[in-house]
Amino acid sequence: RRVREAVVSTQSTGEKKETESLLPKTEEKVLSAEDKRKSIKQLIDRIPTQKDELFAFPLDWSVLDKDLMERRVKSWITKKIVEYIGEEEPSLCGFICSKILAKSSPENILQDVAIVLEEEAEVFVVKMWRLLIYETEAKKLGLVK
Repeated sequence: RRVREAVVSTQSTGEKKETESLLPKTEEKVLSAEDKRKSIKQLIDRIPTQKDELFAFPLDWSVLDKDLMERRVKSWITKKIVEYIGEEEPSLCGFICSKILAKSSPENILQDVAIVLEEEAEVFVVKMWRLLIYETEAKKLGLVK
C-alpha cells in the first residue's frame, strides 16, 4: 500500500519520468556486476594451473606497482607464511616482495623460499604466481582498482 502511494505521489508531482529513468540504470548496474563476475571467472579460467605453463605465462610487470603489492600481494604472502610457519615472518615476507618487485623469475623465488618452506615451497610459489597473474591481468582489464 505504501509503495502504491509513493508511485501515485510521484505521478502527481510529475516525477514519474525521473523514476522510470532510474530503473534502467539499476538494471545496468546488476548486469555490469554480472558481467564483471563472468569476466573474473573467464580470467581465472585462462590462468594456467600447471607449474610449467604457469611459470611460462608472460607477467605484465608494468602493471605491478607498489600500491598493488601493498594492497593485495603482500597481505596474501603474509597470510600464507603464517599458515605455513605458524607465525608472522616479516623479514621473509619482505624478502619475497623484494624478489617480486625486482622481477625475479618464479623459479628463482622458488629456489630461495625452498630453504625456509621446504616441501611447501612449490605450492606456495605456484599459488603466488597465479595471484600475481590474476592481479595484473584484472588490473589491465579494469576488474580491480
